[in-house]
Amino acid sequence: MFEAGRWLFALKLFMSAMIAFAISVRIGLPQNYWPVVTCCVLANPLTAGIRSKVVYRFMGTLCAGVLSLMLAGLFGSAPVLMVIGAGLVGTIAFTFAYLDRTPRAYGFQLFGLTLMIVLVAGIDHPEKMFDTALARLCEISLGIVCATTIDTIVLPRSLGPILRGRLRAWLPDMERWMDDALAGRADGAIGANDRLKVIADMTSLSTLAGQLRYDPMVSPRDRQIVFAIQRRMLRLVPLISAIGARLAGVEEAKRREHLRQLVGAWERVRTGGTAEDAGAEPATALPDPDPATPWRRLVRQNGAELSAEALRLWGELRQLDAALESGASLGAELERSIGQDAPFPLRPDYHIALRVSAGVLLAYTALCGLWLLTGWTQSPGAVLIGTVALAFFGGGDQADRAIAQFAKFSAIAILLGIVLSYWMLPLAHDFASFVVVMGLFMLPLAAWAATNPLALLLLAMTLSTINLQSNYSPPGFGAYLDANVASLVGIFIAFASLVLVRQMGSSHALARFAADEREDMVELTLHASRRDRDAFLDRALDRIGQMTARLAAAGETDQSGRLLTRLRAGANIADLRRARSAMQGELRDSAERLLASVREEIGKEEPAPRLLDDIDETLTTAWREGGDQAQRGLMNSLVGLRLALFERAPAWEPAA
Repeated sequence: MFEAGRWLFALKLFMSAMIAFAISVRIGLPQNYWPVVTCCVLANPLTAGIRSKVVYRFMGTLCAGVLSLMLAGLFGSAPVLMVIGAGLVGTIAFTFAYLDRTPRAYGFQLFGLTLMIVLVAGIDHPEKMFDTALARLCEISLGIVCATTIDTIVLPRSLGPILRGRLRAWLPDMERWMDDALAGRADGAIGANDRLKVIADMTSLSTLAGQLRYDPMVSPRDRQIVFAIQRRMLRLVPLISAIGARLAGVEEAKRREHLRQLVGAWERVRTGGTAEDAGAEPATALPDPDPATPWRRLVRQNGAELSAEALRLWGELRQLDAALESGASLGAELERSIGQDAPFPLRPDYHIALRVSAGVLLAYTALCGLWLLTGWTQSPGAVLIGTVALAFFGGGDQADRAIAQFAKFSAIAILLGIVLSYWMLPLAHDFASFVVVMGLFMLPLAAWAATNPLALLLLAMTLSTINLQSNYSPPGFGAYLDANVASLVGIFIAFASLVLVRQMGSSHALARFAADEREDMVELTLHASRRDRDAFLDRALDRIGQMTARLAAAGETDQSGRLLTRLRAGANIADLRRARSAMQGELRDSAERLLASVREEIGKEEPAPRLLDDIDETLTTAWREGGDQAQRGLMNSLVGLRLALFERAPAWEPAA
């Protein structure tokens, strides 16, 4: 609680809030608490976090204000239509917020919430809508300017050191994984679940892409290098997993004999060798074994190709890491390639987005119905807080618990508001004493908020419930309770609506991801271009990143190894489908039968032995026909598929 960084964050938040309040009072804005609340919700320990939220909040507020005026102009004489329009547009905005897994989602959230603030709350006075929208925009813009200015002046903090710290942690983990693969240890030092955590950490870097763009202390070239490293590390994942599968079970003496050159190349690359040197040698590092053992020959040839690609990527990683750390120059070809590396794509979760949006629409309808039936003057506040609960907390696996936690913090905010409104603020008689009182209240909460986002929400909600104006006059206690009870009612109805439309829990999420995986793999058996294969790998790695923490929560960490196996199997299915398109005659028919068997068996816990027979039959057919480059690609895919699905099966032998 007494770290310097925590209190620096609190001090910056407090300074920006007090300056925003003073300016708001000076220029006569109608709601002086809005600039203060804006400073609170924008607060972030990192400069990039503040600036990205500033951009998205301003754009969301501006667009919502413009649309509110348009809807008021269209339906000003028909309040019911205006309420319906606000609900539908707001729900669409929240849907887009859940589909976008980057900081840009904040803009959609603020767009929807500003509609509720301006349009729904002002529905009885459409003639004042323009003044209200303009006032909210000015108040929020003032908070934005103050928060950004203070952060820029007072010790701005860059994302750069955090990113470099992550990279320094990833590289040793990947090195250990490669060491384990070359040593034939399928379950190596860091274990399958730990490897998945590394993958999850690498994919999550993409969530920072929207913030990194606004970090003035990270150059555009460094941003490109960071994401080039991310993409190459993720491309290494299926390669290292496949290399380990091909070397697992090989006798120690034979492995040392045949991998001497490969291990030597790996040692040179990990200590700074070039990508060109690494990629040239391993293709011949695995000599052909006795031709009487065709399965081992195929496995080793395929392993040599995979190793060459892995070492080439690792050589590039080392060059990129050196360029990021010391500004070292890159080769012309590598320099050009990093310009094409975008952040790893985070796929939208349509299921959650649609379910939560249905919950938003249901809660909005219920709360507006309550408003219509009772005429309760605080109903707009219930609508706003109900949508806040779903917009910010409705998407998690334990969304019901998150909303219950939000309700608890809202109740605490009500109690803190009573203390601030009726005991502390009446002690302030001028601006200096007001600053002292607010400092005593805000600074401890802001210091807590440095590591707990809910504390920031608690602070913002408390300041939203009091009548913070230039001449402070506490609201009547009855009116205060009435407004805050409306907030709790809104949260309760939001909770009930969400429970009606979606299932909670990590196990349910894991089952959904498994079904998506099966659907993807079945689709690959039907058609698979190079782009389809790459898209599958991206989706599969993203799923692994999302499933890792859920496996631990559901007590299913023993399934961690299967995720990497299925990743390899999907890539091999795509390669098989692509290679089959270039085949003719019996080999083409055999490959087609195999793909049909894969479609039938891929969703099962353990594939039937018949699928192994079909793989072996296709391998035998391809072996007999010998081969060009296309047939070599087919055989590589068959080898990979057999190892992925039937790793412990006896070695394949060509049928007589």
